[in-house]
Amino acid sequence: MNIFSETRMNRFTPIWKSGWICLLLGLVLPATSRAAEPTLTSIASTTNGVRLTWEDPTPEQAYTVQIRESLTNGTWRNATTRYRWPWPHPHWGDAPRSLPAARYYRVVSEPAAVPNRGNLRTSALQGQWDAEFQNRVYTNWGISSFVHAKYGVVSRSFIYETVDPFGLSITASALLILPMGNTGPLPLVSVQHGTTARKVDAPSQPNSGDMWASVLASLGYAVVVPDYLGLGTSPGYQAYLHAKSEATCVVDALRAGKALCASNQVTLDGRLFLTGFSQGGHVTMAAQQELETRHSDEFTVTASAPCAGTYDLGGVNFESLLNDPNYPIAYPFAMILAAYLPIYQLGDTLEELLAEPYRRTLPPLLDGKYDETQIEAVLPKDPIAILRPDYQADFRTNPNHPLRQALNDNTTYRWTPKAPTKLIHCRGDRIALFGGAETAYQSFTNHNACCVSLVDPGAPEELGHEDCYIPSLREVLAWFATF
Repeated sequence: MNIFSETRMNRFTPIWKSGWICLLLGLVLPATSRAAEPTLTSIASTTNGVRLTWEDPTPEQAYTVQIRESLTNGTWRNATTRYRWPWPHPHWGDAPRSLPAARYYRVVSEPAAVPNRGNLRTSALQGQWDAEFQNRVYTNWGISSFVHAKYGVVSRSFIYETVDPFGLSITASALLILPMGNTGPLPLVSVQHGTTARKVDAPSQPNSGDMWASVLASLGYAVVVPDYLGLGTSPGYQAYLHAKSEATCVVDALRAGKALCASNQVTLDGRLFLTGFSQGGHVTMAAQQELETRHSDEFTVTASAPCAGTYDLGGVNFESLLNDPNYPIAYPFAMILAAYLPIYQLGDTLEELLAEPYRRTLPPLLDGKYDETQIEAVLPKDPIAILRPDYQADFRTNPNHPLRQALNDNTTYRWTPKAPTKLIHCRGDRIALFGGAETAYQSFTNHNACCVSLVDPGAPEELGHEDCYIPSLREVLAWFATF
């Protein structure tokens, strides 16, 4: 492990800005016998904070920036970053919020770990509930007219290894729910949950869970519910609506979930179903593509039911953001911006992309500790208005804008499904527009997908996004039962 050393340093580089000084370490000293060491190449101070860059001739390294306020007191600690440490890029920006009078930095380098994808790390019993209890809950949820539990359910959280957007090893958490008293063989379902901003609200966490997963398990399915990167116990911030990492989370959660089933003497019958609502619809589409195009030798999808997802994120859904100054909710765009910033290298700090007052009020709320209501409370009705004026103008008009390209990169319908696929979407949805589902359906049929359909589970009414949740569940259950 190699660092910019604080103990044998031969020079400091002071930076003055707005009344504070940052002292950065400018010499790399070896802690191992590497032939070449990283070298700090530049430091800069702006109103957006402090930027460090370095060079490292050794390939496949990952880096962590550490900070302290004194060379004689205190301990080195990892700096706050918009994603997580370690990461592969030879630069980093320290946001301008509450910078102290003096700050020292060092960079720790390490070989990038090779991920052992799908490796089950740990698991823990979350709880178990009998069928009678489940049916009382279903009455409270208003779904007892079409759901009656056959089994009680037992849930276990688990942690597994997967890969992050940069190809580095990372852990993620998930939930496995099984029907009590039924050891199989069982069909396997991956349920993808909707948007949540707080880590502790992820399905695997105590006092959380997932309605759809609980229902499916009580009907005799083995159910895996991935939390996604940055949620639950996964380190760092959330990779929100990043299709690639959503998909790899599902694939590796399924691998670990199958291992956990085996360790609990539960057998599977080979059928694999996918479903999810809202963000979960987007994840389901991304996961199905990943499974069918890259892992068909390991998994065969029986049927997939993406519901109310933003499949045309760079098209219909993007245009709805631009053209509706009274878009129903603003927080998803803020979460997208925060997630895409490090993944697509849109900037060093979130503050540099934001207009006042959002550059001060918004970033602290996007750390996984605040819920959607708290984030929404500080945002304007027009989601795009959080961007600084010049960045916003370019984003609105430039088809090659980096943020537009990032959104387009996370459009999830540019492939051809092999398994029967039912897009379930309500026409009155103003958050994830029905037009996005129509675009996906048309693309699939144009490419001769064999078994794709698009249904409105709320017809003849034009239900909105939230009101479509229960009708979508009803449609999913009825359709999966036909297999």
